[in-house]
Amino acid sequence: MITIYGKSACPWCDRAKDLAERYELEYEYKSVDNETYLTELREVVPGAKTVPQIIWNGNVIGGYNDFATEIENTRNYGDGQV
Repeated sequence: MITIYGKSACPWCDRAKDLAERYELEYEYKSVDNETYLTELREVVPGAKTVPQIIWNGNVIGGYNDFATEIENTRNYGDGQV
């Protein structure tokens, strides 16, 4: 499961959601505009300074570019490529 922490009017957050949808990855979006999710993000990724912050299967991936790289690495691995 993928969790994307983001906020409104964040183009990188929107791109992260679009990327997950393009690859048909199941995800949950949590807007840090909601104080509860902001507090949760601070507990999960204490040093986070920006959004999006993406968690995949309990692992902190990072932002959009890191997420795109992780997807590419996962797809290559799944295709038998290194």
